[in-house]
Amino acid sequence: MPRAYIGIDIGGTNTRIGLFRTLATPTFMPLAQFSTQQNYEQQVVSMINAVRHDEASEIAGIGVSFGGRLAKDGRSVLVAPNLPDYVGKPLAQELERSFSCPVRLAHDPVCGLLSEKKFGRISSIERCAYLTLSTGTGAAIQLRKAEKSLTISIEIGHQILDGNPLTCLCGQVGCLETFTGGRQLELRLGHAIAGVTDQAFWELFCDKLAIGLVNLAQLTRVEAVVVSGAIALKNAFLLPLLQRKVNERITGATLILSLATLGENAPIVGATTLLETPDETILH
Repeated sequence: MPRAYIGIDIGGTNTRIGLFRTLATPTFMPLAQFSTQQNYEQQVVSMINAVRHDEASEIAGIGVSFGGRLAKDGRSVLVAPNLPDYVGKPLAQELERSFSCPVRLAHDPVCGLLSEKKFGRISSIERCAYLTLSTGTGAAIQLRKAEKSLTISIEIGHQILDGNPLTCLCGQVGCLETFTGGRQLELRLGHAIAGVTDQAFWELFCDKLAIGLVNLAQLTRVEAVVVSGAIALKNAFLLPLLQRKVNERITGATLILSLATLGENAPIVGATTLLETPDETILH
């Protein structure tokens, strides 16, 4: 029976599951795609059934990209404003018990960054970041020196902007994500942002996000940021506008933005990349 690896991308809106024959390429066979369920137990059943649908392969490992912050041991969800029912549940343990194979979890920007480091344009950059603009606003950074690296999950969307009176879904007042998170914007607007063409809306979106990115650059000295997520990938004008806003604000540093080479597949590809990434090089 051939060996295979399973990648699972659990986003705040959709879940995707793919089967990888090898970890050497980003190519995979889609197994399932469905709306992420707010109920944790129902979600786990749906994932298990989707993976078991392909019974012709021996599952050698499962990697999971999750749209929320993980516990320090990387085994369960610690914070998930968009999926609160998942917090504290034994996700890794349940999948291991069902498939008798190693299971690795990480915050979705960590997975996106790992995949872009392996298959994208930032493989040689020592200080880089991955930013996802979708249901929420998340990021991860990687700092590398010679052969040693550390990939860190950060809450870029929950940094506080001075003078912002809006309450975030996380409970804090003043979060950046109140201006950039897809779910929060849609709740305020009363409709999806997919068709928003108002230039003032996107100017404000990029103004606020540029502040967050300049803060990131000055605090970590990252030099390049790969940007992905539905909001970025479906609005071609967004990245040039955001780059201009960043350039207008930043001093004493350079921050280059680019779209993810793997696009929407970056998190699911990165989920399987977890299976070959030493656990001690990831700070959840």
